[in-house]
Amino acid sequence: MWLIDVQTDVAMKKTTALRPIVGFVKDNWFKLSITTLMLLAWYRKDLSLQVRMAEPPFQFEKAEKPKEKITEAEPLAAGLPPKMGRMEAPGINLPGFTGKRRTELSSIDEATQHAYLTRFAKVAREEQKRYGIPASIILAVSLHQSAAGKRDLALNVHNHFAMPCNANWNGACREFQGHTYRKYDSAWASFRDFSLFAKENFARLQGADYQAWALALEGDGFAETDDFAKEIIAIIEGFRLDSIDK
Repeated sequence: MWLIDVQTDVAMKKTTALRPIVGFVKDNWFKLSITTLMLLAWYRKDLSLQVRMAEPPFQFEKAEKPKEKITEAEPLAAGLPPKMGRMEAPGINLPGFTGKRRTELSSIDEATQHAYLTRFAKVAREEQKRYGIPASIILAVSLHQSAAGKRDLALNVHNHFAMPCNANWNGACREFQGHTYRKYDSAWASFRDFSLFAKENFARLQGADYQAWALALEGDGFAETDDFAKEIIAIIEGFRLDSIDK
């Protein structure tokens, strides 16, 4: 009997001690819920930030040996009819540069080219996910057409692909060296416009490798050099850009 009284007394004390806590929770349940949700959101955001910080940055290294050149990609690319007409990109104005247009990029030091590729690698991968265009093609073409961002087109009007003004363009234009080119508000807008152009004109190349894309762009007159495809492929294989297509 004594034991039962003791247990009852202990239970009553516990109940009495919990009453203030229960009352506090009842009176402040809304604030407590908001606080809990805020703490949970902060924890998830902090965890996400840690994961992003742990991701290694894109690294591009010059390949020691070039890969095998164009093979079965040529027939696929050759079957695409040109739709946009021949494109011509203006030269760059670099001190001491007097070479032909096909050697313009070679006048840019490798560190500058590497920095350009690193800068736009994430953009290229996002465009690949959205439109199915190989990121290696996006990066190589932009590097080639903008001379690693040093051409006037890239510097003054954010045009990294030398996209010309034509009947399909409703935006602003700017004239360079006797030709009219599209003017963008940002570099990102230039990359997106190229993706839309490639998706519309080269739908048959969905799933094709970078060699087929390079040949198709050359066949469509995307640049004024006859060796455009070889130059693009050399850029991709030299910097191993095809590694980010996977």
